[in-house]
Amino acid sequence: MVLRTGFSRFPSTDYKTTNHIIAYLDILGATDLICNDNDFSFLNHLNMFLEDAIEESGGGIFSKKEDIFVKIFSDNIVLAIELKENDDQRDNKIAALFNTVANIYNEILRYGYLMRGAIIEGEFFHNNIIVYGKGHVQAVKLEEKEAIYPRILVQKELSKILPHYLLQDRDGWNILNIFQFSEYFDHLSFKFELLKMLKKNKDNNHIKEKIMWVINYFNSWFIRPEARILEKSQITDAEIADALK
Repeated sequence: MVLRTGFSRFPSTDYKTTNHIIAYLDILGATDLICNDNDFSFLNHLNMFLEDAIEESGGGIFSKKEDIFVKIFSDNIVLAIELKENDDQRDNKIAALFNTVANIYNEILRYGYLMRGAIIEGEFFHNNIIVYGKGHVQAVKLEEKEAIYPRILVQKELSKILPHYLLQDRDGWNILNIFQFSEYFDHLSFKFELLKMLKKNKDNNHIKEKIMWVINYFNSWFIRPEARILEKSQITDAEIADALK
């Protein structure tokens, strides 16, 4: 209990934001899933997605789990890594966040969910109570206003650092090339889940447009030499037409 007096009370802390690389992710359609999660299966799947994705990232440069901040707010996920001034691990930290975000995307796609998000560099602070900072606000705004499709936008300034992790979309935005981090057997799962989603949502043009964006991205990436796979994974026009019957 706080004893109130007639005197003004002032903070006992001197918190400040510091520079971070920040990812803000949104699982599409999760609001309905949460509201109808009567057996808590989505809650437990969500926890599993994050645990598996971080584990698959291999720990990277991180000696302790707390070096990467992860927080789930219902259907939104925030990840952040501090970038110190003249950080000699800067590129490695950015690569590690890219890797972790891609693994989260691929993990949830294997189970038939889609995600969009944004990655930026900016000011950020967190503790056990607060997630705060201009960088976090900027990432949220970028995801909400510009991402539109199930893609991970990467801030233009960051795009110059590790361009081999990125692709340029048709509207000029640089996006994280999440399929670059996947394995061949994942591609089969992605194809199955995308066609299943398309069939389920064939009468919902809003959702169908987003699924078709991922299908087009899937097809355009896996025919490229950079994909480095012997068997080119494709979702054919006939398979799409069959799902839309």
